[in-house]
Amino acid sequence: MSKQRFRLADYYQSGSNYYHATFEKLTHKTNAQHKKIPVALLTDVYLVDENDKKVRLSKKNDFVDRKGRHIIADHIWVKFTKPWFEVPNELIKGDEIFFSAEVEQYKINRPDVLKQRDRIWNDAKKKADQIYKRWSKYTDEHKRKNFQLSLEKMKQKQHDILEQAKEDQKKLELVDYGLNKIKKINISKLVKPRHHFERGQYNYEQYKRQGYKYSAWLAARSIKYSQGESVE
Repeated sequence: MSKQRFRLADYYQSGSNYYHATFEKLTHKTNAQHKKIPVALLTDVYLVDENDKKVRLSKKNDFVDRKGRHIIADHIWVKFTKPWFEVPNELIKGDEIFFSAEVEQYKINRPDVLKQRDRIWNDAKKKADQIYKRWSKYTDEHKRKNFQLSLEKMKQKQHDILEQAKEDQKKLELVDYGLNKIKKINISKLVKPRHHFERGQYNYEQYKRQGYKYSAWLAARSIKYSQGESVE
């Protein structure tokens, strides 16, 4: 799980909450049906109330951004659904919004997490083997009065180490958290566009007619602007 999104887990299955975020860009991703869908990249996401007033968090391990705010995600990808088309202005990099959303959970298959889980198990197996080798060596060199008892103790130590490893592996869940069912999107702050750039307006009817052709055009404008390129 992303270190910066772990806070979202606290709000999973708790209904809708309000979030404040900075818009970065609009692009696309391929869903499970191999269809390209528009998604927005948001940064510096933190919890607010319905009036966009920041909700203070207090956990010691909260992630703090460069402005000292206790954010719950340094970045997050969200689906660009119908409510986005109701925003009065085309959004550009740096614009700030707040909105209502629910936390969703989804499975991930990250190699770094899998390697970490394997490392935990392999280290535990190594410790268990070392315990056996030390026990076996001592047994060979010394006559034990209570051989069976020492054998059981040695096996119990091995068992405890492996069970702890399993618990440690469980803490590295192959899930992550995001925001879904976004609605009630409000403008909090609009940045001044660069010279020669004119904001447009999103057109949901055009998106319904043209689909990817229209959203790809919107995304191309958004990406070029975010990269500092000229936008026609």
